Amino acid sequence: YNEYKSYLSMRIIGLTGGIASGKSSVCKVLKERGVSVISCDAIAREVVEQGQAGYQKVVEHFGTDILMDSGEIDRDKLGSLIFNNEENRHALNHCIHPEIGKVVRKQLFWHFIKGTDLIVVDIPLLYETKNLDSYFSSIIVVYCTEEQQVERLMERNDFTRSEAEDRVRSQLSLEEKRKKGGFVIDNSGPFSNTELQIRDLVPCLRARIIPIRNILLVICAAIFSLAIFWF
Repeated sequence: YNEYKSYLSMRIIGLTGGIASGKSSVCKVLKERGVSVISCDAIAREVVEQGQAGYQKVVEHFGTDILMDSGEIDRDKLGSLIFNNEENRHALNHCIHPEIGKVVRKQLFWHFIKGTDLIVVDIPLLYETKNLDSYFSSIIVVYCTEEQQVERLMERNDFTRSEAEDRVRSQLSLEEKRKKGGFVIDNSGPFSNTELQIRDLVPCLRARIIPIRNILLVICAAIFSLAIFWF
C-alpha cells in the first residue's frame, strides 16, 4: 500500500477527524478550492449496495435480518449490531475494507492518468485503523471540542446526550488525533474561520509538489547530455 503516498507528482493527503467534527463541510470547501477529494464514507455506502461484492459479504455474515423490504441493507440495524461490539465491528470491517481499498486504488490511478497533482482521501477512522496513517505523505485533522461533537450529534441525529456521548467516545479523541496530524483545521469556531484556514492551507499543500513535467525535463536533459557525451 505504499503506493498511496504518491504517484510521481501526485501528492496524496489523508484527512480525518471525528464524528460530527465537520469533515464533510471541510471536504466541500476543498473541492471548491480545486482539490480532488476521495470520500471513503461515500465509497463505503456504494460497496454495500445490492449487487456489490461488499453487500454479499455483509449479508452472508450478518444474515438477512439486516435487510429492509427493498432488499437494501438497513444501516440503522447494522449500526446497532456493531456499536459497542468489537467482534461485529471487526467482522464488518473485514467484509468491506478490502472492497473500499479496491475502489480507492482505482480512483487514485484514474487521477494519476488525468494528471491530478493533489488529492485528499477522507478517512473517518484513519488513526483507528492500524498503520493507515503511514500510507499518506501528510495528514489533515479536522478538530472541534468533544462538547461540540455531542451537541451537533444531538441536533443532527436527534440523539439523547448519553447516546451522543457514547458514539463520540467510541472513537479516538480529537485531542489525540490533533497531536498526530501534520495539519490541523480548527472547526470549533465560526465556519468562516474554517474557510480561511482551508484557503491558507491549500497553497501550502501544493507548494510541496514537484510537477511531473519538471521530472520529465530533468530526465530528457540527462539523456540529451549522455547522447552528446557518447556521440
